[in-house]
Amino acid sequence: MALRAYHETRWQTGLAMVPLGIFVLRLVSDALHSFVVAYAPSWAEKAIYDSPNGSSMTAPDGWVSFGHSILLVSVSFLVARRSAVGLASFFGIRSLMFERVQRWADLIGECAETARAPHMRVDLKGASLRFAELRVKGARSMRGTVPAFSRRRPELRTHANQVVAALRAARAEFDIDRKAAARKLAGLALKISDRYAQGHVGALLDSTELVAPARGREAFHLAVMASLTALAAVGVQAFHVPTPIAFGAVVLAGAWLYRSAVSAGLAVLPTLLPVLLSGK
Repeated sequence: MALRAYHETRWQTGLAMVPLGIFVLRLVSDALHSFVVAYAPSWAEKAIYDSPNGSSMTAPDGWVSFGHSILLVSVSFLVARRSAVGLASFFGIRSLMFERVQRWADLIGECAETARAPHMRVDLKGASLRFAELRVKGARSMRGTVPAFSRRRPELRTHANQVVAALRAARAEFDIDRKAAARKLAGLALKISDRYAQGHVGALLDSTELVAPARGREAFHLAVMASLTALAAVGVQAFHVPTPIAFGAVVLAGAWLYRSAVSAGLAVLPTLLPVLLSGK
């Protein structure tokens, strides 16, 4: 039923996302313009808004303009996604709600193929399991059964991390007994899909099936990002390091630190940019 609701309204949701995306892109573009005017050096502002299109990437102006474009697209994507989540919860948009059921169904299908395979093969595509995990982590926000600022959010986040750990533990058993592990992983995905469709985002799996997740390092990663951004700002001011190089170094460091959660890294970066682009 959830899959039918997803596929029947998918095209309508896609059409609705077009004006939302345009609106968000314009909103973020205006906000970013105000941010650049307020905090960025004059030469950076000129490179972004006054340089002709197609500036050479060998020149600093080209890198500044390129970085601005990447930031604009990244922030717009995050804002559009969060806006879509809110609209889906408020209006009950079934396609957005049940898209993640399709991802879990894909995982079940791959598990079935693995169990039927007569010989050892590449059992599961890493991306498929990764997408299934991401859908688990976002289940509490998308299903619409929990308010945006509910006190249950930390509890639901912990539960989602335990469910993800259970999926990974089942996947790790493929090296021991491939067919049994595939059946177990498919069973977990099926139960998660059923519980999510019923709105039980706080009980996607039974307590006996949950696995304690590895300890997170978000606070440490954030501290490292803040330190690197501060060092980059010092380098720009004291040693006249070109801003595009310093900015690129911070982005690369953030990509490495948040390689398993890119969206989190992109969300952190804009909050630290005023340190790097401080004053004119």
